[in-house]
Amino acid sequence: MVRIGTSGWSYLPKKLVSPGESRLTAYARIFNVAEVNSTFYQMPKTSTARAWRKEADAVNRDFEFTVKVPKLITHVSGFTDLATWEKIKAIGEALGAKIMVFQTPPNFKDTPENVERVRKFFSQAEGFMFAVEPRGWSRETVEEVFPELGLIHIVDPFKEKPIKQKVNYYRLHGRGKIMYRYRFKDEDLAFLKKTIKKRDYLLFNNIFMYDDAMKMMELVK
Repeated sequence: MVRIGTSGWSYLPKKLVSPGESRLTAYARIFNVAEVNSTFYQMPKTSTARAWRKEADAVNRDFEFTVKVPKLITHVSGFTDLATWEKIKAIGEALGAKIMVFQTPPNFKDTPENVERVRKFFSQAEGFMFAVEPRGWSRETVEEVFPELGLIHIVDPFKEKPIKQKVNYYRLHGRGKIMYRYRFKDEDLAFLKKTIKKRDYLLFNNIFMYDDAMKMMELVK
């Protein structure tokens, strides 16, 4: 089954929320996956994560959370902050997450030192599948290091093809200069339908993300 969703549920349009219903409940009724993006900036309490899991289960037992790890790991410490990893790991476990999402900054280049940091970090982290969007790394390094460490190569399919892997994780912000204000066209969605396969993840993240994700879900039914 293809997983299609968005980066969060906080801005789900009110027209999609029934009276007396929370946005998360409404979202979980419609979609089968959500990327928890707020954790990049600030982690919720573990009790809050458990409550989210319980709320989603009440309407969709097949619902899946993926979790974006804090920038303290990827942007501040350069993959050396294991204390923060233990905290976000607890959040992921409370959510029943299968995939933890890492996004590196463009200035985190694929130098021998940084590659070794990544190797060391993922040799100590466990319990999930790890999907990484390596901004600033060459294709050659990704093709060498990611299979070695069992990492999922995250890409925007309109910009780049992922390396050969069993599961693909696509993140979609938009196309062209307007990016986050881009509404995906029918031909864009048709391209995505041809691109994705079973077990893939497709996450939209712009101001039209809910509409675009719902259109995509209808297209792949």
